[in-house]
Formats: sequence, C-alpha cells, structure tokens
Amino acid sequence: MIHEPDSRPRLALLLLRLISYLVPASRRREWRAEWSGEIVHRGQGATRRHMRKRIGLLRRTAGAIVHALWLRKQEWSIDLMGQDLKYAFRIFRRRPLFAGIIVATIGLGVGTTTSMFSVVNGILLRPLPFASPEELVMVWEHNLPRNRPTNVVSPANFIAWGERNNVFTGLGALTAISGTLTGDGEPERIGLVMATAEVWPVMGVTPAIGRTFTPEEDLPSAGRRAALLSYGFWQRRFGGSRDVLGRVLTVNDETIEVVGVLPEAFRFRFPYTFDATESMDVWMAHQLPAEARSIYGRWLQVVGRLRQGVSVEQAQAHMESIAARIREERGDAMAGWSANVVPLHQQVVGETERALWIVFAAVVGVLLIACANVAHLLLARSTERIPEIAARTAMGATRTRIVRQLLTESVMLGLVGGVVGMALAFGAVRLTVLLGADTVPRLDEVGIDLGILGFAAGLSLLTGIVFGLVPALQLSRPNLGDALKEGGMRAGTSRGHARLRTGLVVGEVALSLVLLAGAGLLIRSFVNLVETGIGVDAENVLVANVQLPDSRYPEEENKIRAFEDLVSRVSNIPGVMEASAITFAPLTGAGSATDFRAFDKPEPQPGEEPVADIRWVHRDYHRAMGIPLRAGRSFSEADGADGQLVVLISEWMAENIWPNENPLGKTILMEWGDTLVAQVVGVVGDVRHGGPNMESRAKIYWHHVQFSTFDFMTLVARTDRDPMEVLPSIRQAVRDVDPLLPVYQAETVDDLLAEAIAPQRFTLVMLGVFSIVALVLAAIGIYGVISYSVSQQVRELGIRVALGATGRQIVGSVVRRAFLWIGGGLLIGTGVTLLASSLVESMVFEIEPTDPVAISLAAIVLALSALLASYLPARRAGRVDPARTLRTE
Repeated sequence: MIHEPDSRPRLALLLLRLISYLVPASRRREWRAEWSGEIVHRGQGATRRHMRKRIGLLRRTAGAIVHALWLRKQEWSIDLMGQDLKYAFRIFRRRPLFAGIIVATIGLGVGTTTSMFSVVNGILLRPLPFASPEELVMVWEHNLPRNRPTNVVSPANFIAWGERNNVFTGLGALTAISGTLTGDGEPERIGLVMATAEVWPVMGVTPAIGRTFTPEEDLPSAGRRAALLSYGFWQRRFGGSRDVLGRVLTVNDETIEVVGVLPEAFRFRFPYTFDATESMDVWMAHQLPAEARSIYGRWLQVVGRLRQGVSVEQAQAHMESIAARIREERGDAMAGWSANVVPLHQQVVGETERALWIVFAAVVGVLLIACANVAHLLLARSTERIPEIAARTAMGATRTRIVRQLLTESVMLGLVGGVVGMALAFGAVRLTVLLGADTVPRLDEVGIDLGILGFAAGLSLLTGIVFGLVPALQLSRPNLGDALKEGGMRAGTSRGHARLRTGLVVGEVALSLVLLAGAGLLIRSFVNLVETGIGVDAENVLVANVQLPDSRYPEEENKIRAFEDLVSRVSNIPGVMEASAITFAPLTGAGSATDFRAFDKPEPQPGEEPVADIRWVHRDYHRAMGIPLRAGRSFSEADGADGQLVVLISEWMAENIWPNENPLGKTILMEWGDTLVAQVVGVVGDVRHGGPNMESRAKIYWHHVQFSTFDFMTLVARTDRDPMEVLPSIRQAVRDVDPLLPVYQAETVDDLLAEAIAPQRFTLVMLGVFSIVALVLAAIGIYGVISYSVSQQVRELGIRVALGATGRQIVGSVVRRAFLWIGGGLLIGTGVTLLASSLVESMVFEIEPTDPVAISLAAIVLALSALLASYLPARRAGRVDPARTLRTE
C-alpha cells in the first residue's frame, strides 16, 4: 500500500530553509526530494530501511552544517580581516585624492551631526541635575480669560495648595530678586533668591557644606534669616573657605547668617526674575509675613515633587479641582483663575526644544547628502574595479567574500572620516556654546563626553555600511564574460546604476531645497524682527539700575527726592543729552501688571477685567527714550504729589479700550494696595517691552512723584557719544548721592535689543550654516554624477561629434539631462517643504511658513548652483575630440 508522508519532516524542512544560505543549492534539492517524496512501505523491513535512510540523511545534514559553519568562521577569521584591511589600505594609498575626498565628506557629515547631537543631548536628553528630576514640576496659576497658563502665584494660593493637595510630596516657593551686599569693600550687587524651607527637600539638594533651612527658620518670627551661598559666589567672594559657615552678611541693610553652601552642580533657571541679576548668589529663607499672604498680588514661583506613581496629568486634574474649590470659597477675587502643572524639564527648555529638533533634522539631512555623495564616488570607482572583481570571482571568490572586502573598505573610510568628524565636532561645540550660552538654556552644560564619542563612532560605522552596501552588492554581481572581454569600460552604465545615481541626485536636491527654504524663512523672519524694533529710539541710550534700601530711605518722599536728585545729576554730565528714569526698562525681562477698569465702560464680569502693564516713570522718560507722543501731553512739574492723579496710556490701550473715541480726559480705576483713580492726559507710542516678537499690549504710565511704591528705578541716559564712556560719570553721580548705592546691570539699549533677538539669531545662524554646507555638498554631488556620466559616454559623444553635432548641442544635451534631475528634486523638495511648514510656524515672525518668496528664492539659488555644477562637465563634454576618442575606443 501507499504510505502518506509523515508530518514531522516539516520541521526539518523549516530548519533547512533557515540554513539554506550555508548549503549548496544542488545538495538542498537532493534533501528535499528524499524528505518529501512518497515511499512505498512493504512490511516491517521496509519501515526499518526507511528509518535508516532518514537517520543517515540527518547525519549528512548535521555534518554539512558543521562544515559550513567552520568555513564561515574561516572566512571571518581575524587573519582574513587583517588581509582585507591591508588590501583596502593599499587601494587607498594608490588613490589618495579619492580617499581624501571621501574622508573629508564623511568627516563633514559626521562632525556636524555629532556636534548638533551633543547640543540636543546636553539640553533635551540629559536629565536635570536633581534627584529623580522626572518627578519635579512647576505649578502656576492659570488665568483662563486671558490664556496665561504660567502666571506667578499668590502667597495665599500657595499656602492653600500645600494644605489641600495629595499629589505632591512637597511644594516650595521661590522669588528671584536682587540685593546689595555691603560690609567689607565696595558695595556689590548680587543675585538674591527668597526660598521657603521646603524647596530643598523637594529638589533633593544636599549642600556641599553646612545645611539647608529648617522649618522654624522659615517663619516670620524666626528673626535673622538663614542663607545659603551658591558655590560660585562662595569661591569668588570667600575663596572657598569653610569658615564662611556662621558668618553674618549684610544684604539690603538686613543681616543674614550663612548656614551652608550649595553644591557646584546645582543650577535652577528661573522663568521669571524681578529686578534680578543673571547669577543667583545668595538664597535666603523666605519668611512670608502675614500681610504678604494675600490673594491679591502674585509673585511666587512654585516648584513641587510628584508622589510615587502620580503622573503629570493626574496632578493637573487634582490641582484644577483644588482651584475650583478655591474659586467657590473666594468668589470674584479668584474668578477666571485655575492652576497649571508643567514638568520642570519642559519649563527649562521651553520653546528651544522645537528649534533644536528642527536644526538637528537639518543636520541629519546634511549627513544624508554627504552619504549620497560618497555613494556617487564609490559607484564611479566601481567601474574601474569590475575587471578585478570579475577575475576574483572567476578564481573562486564567493559573493560573501567580495561583499565583505568592499564593506571593509567603506567601513575603513567611514571610521577615518569619523575621526576627522570628531575633531570638527570639538571645535563646533565650543563655537556653538560661545554663540548661544547666554540665550539658550543649559547650553553651558554641553560638551563632548564618552557617550558623544560613542555616538560618533557608531555613526561613522553606520555611515560606512550605509554608503558602501549598495555599491558593494552591485559590484559583487559582475557579468564575467562582458567584464573580462571589455575590461569594464562599459560597466556601471546599466539601467540599475543609472536609476540609483538619478535617485541620489534627486534626493540631494530635494533635501537641500528643504534646508535652504527653512533658512530663507528664518532670514526673512529675522529681518522683520529687526525692522519692527520695540518702539523706542535705541541709539546711544544707556540704562542702569539703582535700588534704595528701606533702612536708609524709609519714606516714599525720601525715595522720590533721591531719584529726582539722581536724574538731575546725570542730566548735567557732559555728553548726556537727555536723562530720566523708569521702574522697569524695556527688554530687561522684568515688569509688573494688574487689572483696571474704565469708568465710562460697562463693568466687566469678574475675572474678565482688562489688564495693563504698569510703569512708574520720571516726567521726561518718553522724550529721553524717543517714544512719540500721539495725543495730549506728557507729565510736567505741575503734576505734583498733591495734585490730580494723571496717567499716560499706550496707543494700543487707547485703540482697544476706547475704539473710535478720544481717550483724553477718560478716567480709570486701578487697585494697587489702595483704590487709585486717575485721568488720562496723554497717549504715547506702543513699546514692545519683552522684545520685537512680543505683541503690543495696554500700558499705563504713572508719574513717580504722584504714586511710587518701588524702591528701585532704572536710570536712562541718551548721549552724544558711546554711552559706555559716560558710565563712570554716572557711577560717580550715584556715589555723590549715596556712597553705599551700587549701579548694576548697566547696558546700552542696543545691547539689550541684541540679547532679546539672540535666540532667533542663534537658530538662524545654525540652520543657515548647515544649509550652506548642504548646498555645497549637493553641488559637488551633481558635479560628480555629471562628470561620471560624461566619462561613460565619451565614445557616444565622439560619434555624435563625428556625425556633425556641435559643441553647443553636446553641452545642451548634458545640461538638459541634469536639469530634469534638478527639476525633479526641486518638485519633491517643494512638496516636502510645504508639508513640513507647520513645524516652523512658531519660529517665524510676521511671515507665513509657506512664504512663496522664501521658497522661490531657495529654489532659484539651488537651481543656479546645480546648473553651474552640471555645466562644467558639460563644457568638457562639448570639447570631445572624435578622432582621438574613436581611436582610443
């Protein structure tokens, strides 16, 4: 009878398929026939013979597998690898220019990618220097009607959150200000932070020496404040002496006691600073007094640590429910206010994250273009090597052996290029840090470490494999007859090679267009930013801050007289054309705001009151800053402390609060400790206080003589020379008024404006540099492909010239072919640019991300560069000598 084949051999067939690449095809066919064929069984003897045959086949299979694995081990032995490396070195030594171009191209691609990855890693990927930083968050008040999700917090709400929440292990409050350190030596302006005791366990900070604050030291009744010094301030001011513990310092005429020094790695970037220096030198116990724990007035920044297992989303929902209960309890005072939880890392990096990822994507594009160029060169080089590969194949070399040899060569080039790229990355990272350390968060922490070096090595290895694999696979399949007969002269002209070269050129052009279009958008956006300005005449204007301590100037009248005296003395300095003062100068990052109401308008619903920036100014401020008077009058000496309260308002406020009306003579009401009622007497031009990219908003200017609650002001001096030349005279004028008053944060408005647009400039420079590199690489790649194509068509071109074709016709045919490639790349690149336009929408200013002018200019620049790169080899093709060419062929 006929016995059906057993189902168990299917497992053996599967095993054979998995190892089929180790066994010759003829042997595999024999095994398949023996295992799957029908066998006629005749009794028990036939069954035993059948089993013996299967056992024998299994033995032969196992032996073949062991033998194949042994051969594979021999092929990949260290000795053979050494031979491959020596052979590759001899090849490159014979063609040093070829190898040098590839190494330089890879070095450029790997270097730019490594440097940008080090920036991305240091800013976005590396954890913040705190214990379990993923648990740290900032908690803000959220003004819903005005869509301000990160508003500073009132002390009353901070206390309520701490008592009612069950999602945080603790909440700490901070306020960044500044102070004057007096005592030994000259008075020094220092960065000052008021922090509650809970801040340190929340952030998990252990002092380098000493201790942090105790809860008792955080109470208003604690007496002398405890203080922690920053590590840098400790080293600079006290030489790192441990005797600093217990030392009593005088800051703002208040004595504080040093109880510890913060660790060197401790850094905390404040989203908001109030009259603060860039460095945070001294951290003092907050000691919130009872009168400060009001729901009105918001100035705290709150940091919290999530409990184990609590997500940011859960914390957000919980804090919103607490805010809703507070609104119910406090009525109109909390109308429109909620809470917002933001991860600390997100708070620190802010909008920088999107810009960095976009620039990093641009750098990856540069690396891909570099790889495409190297692939071009290797494909061209493969033409000359086909006879060599064919001879090796004819002598018995396997395809695996040939591919391995070719990959060894490409990987060697990749690794050498990687070494060059690492050297470039070191310099590029240093230059990047110098360019943007003051504007990009955490950039000062960026550097090249072992992890970055490992990334560069891996990238070099991967690059060598990627650009070498396709040429190696194609070159390992030579047509032996054609290769040995023609000597490889026509090799590399197959349709497969042509399609690959065309695809590489089109891809290079498309990627280059995307990068150039992005750079063009940022350039136009930056021009708009600079031309917009901030609404003041910034030429030759100096601003310098002065603070009057309450201990020596306890009454408002004392402060008013002191500032009047200071402005008068500065006005009399030779070279000073105008002098004045304001509480918060433009572009300094500090300010104050509150809601108000217009008496002639319907009373708004609770929480929907209009909000205005509040500034206290000396009467000549607007003239000194070149801010135009649009209507009415400025302040005068007649606007005294006992007269009618008057204010100046911004043009934006006049147009939005009183549209199509005359705002002069209108009355406004503002709550600031007391209820203040004032009359509008003038309208001045808008000032973009936060920078050119900030929207204009309502501003109310108070005459500091009539209403002043601040103990600091910024002196403003317009000069007829370099403003920094008169700074020593201004310092002397301040010392003449009070020898203990330091002048701090003295800068020109031009410098402040440059700092305000520095983030946009940093992104523009980075993307612009990488776009130029991409343009150059794309042009080189197109030149190489056209040159290679021309060299392969010498015989054809010679025949065409012999038949009567002119040099212009030859040049035109070559350029037309290149134009088709370039046009295809431009078309694809335009589509990708339009699709990716939404990614840069938040990075551009007063321009659409699909701006046709920027895209068109980028396409024109790229097309001209590409056509020039194709014209050079085309011109050489037009000079072909037909007699010499045909005789050579």
